[in-house]
Amino acid sequence: MHSAVLVTGASRGFGRCLALDFARELVSSDLDLFLWARDENGLKETSRLVREARDSLQQTEDLHIFIQPVDLRDSADYTKKLDDLLGQLTTAAPYDRVFLVHNAGALGGLGFAQECPSPSEMARHFELNVSSVMWLNKRFLDVFGASRRDITKLPVSDTTTKLVIFNVSSRSAIAPYPTLSQYCTAKAAREMHFRVLAAEQAACNKVRVFSYSPGAMDTEMQQTMRTSPLMAPELTKWFVEMKEQGTLVPTQQSSHRGVVAAVNGDFETGKHVSFDDLKYVEERSLGGAK
Repeated sequence: MHSAVLVTGASRGFGRCLALDFARELVSSDLDLFLWARDENGLKETSRLVREARDSLQQTEDLHIFIQPVDLRDSADYTKKLDDLLGQLTTAAPYDRVFLVHNAGALGGLGFAQECPSPSEMARHFELNVSSVMWLNKRFLDVFGASRRDITKLPVSDTTTKLVIFNVSSRSAIAPYPTLSQYCTAKAAREMHFRVLAAEQAACNKVRVFSYSPGAMDTEMQQTMRTSPLMAPELTKWFVEMKEQGTLVPTQQSSHRGVVAAVNGDFETGKHVSFDDLKYVEERSLGGAK
């Protein structure tokens, strides 16, 4: 088996966990792992940890890691680097599966809707959280997806999944939260984009879409929401209580559930899947599945 994985926002936190888990779950596959983020030093540390984790499994398959500092708020930056990456993928030995993992994202401006920042700041927020995501999908579909002819012809002959697109979603994509207008709006836009994409590609099964809501995790983003004076008081209280009571989701546990489901194909394409929906992952690892 020969697999390729691109993880955006891979320099820390949940993105780093995703990179580690893909390296572990694809241990029986030759793996080309592409790590993108703005922080080059963070990417180097993720790369080191991935190699260390893979080596600990005493695997013999090849692992190649490619780190790329990239700013997904800047289309001039990411479009060129994306074209270079796809050129590299198309000249390599054929891949059995390709995973495109959209983890990069930001809260954007906090506060009530009338407190939104300038149009230019909002444009940068949506470039990172929506526009760059749509463009990465478009270009990966150009290379690995079904063509218009494949999508519209009947009967469908191709039933092998080539590309899995992994959207790190959020409950904020489907529920409104006061003072998180920018974040909720961007996540909702992404969610619908992925649902449409899944519907378009469903006919030939060449591309599958995994929209995974990883739960309220103890991350830097979560800390910002607990401490910012711009947050709605009821949300601040809720998040602080979760932290104090130890009910925030561990990033490693959530990442493991999501990656196992993505690699095994245990999901309905385009459907919003939550952390709690994937409890079976631990049950299987403990021998719960017969």
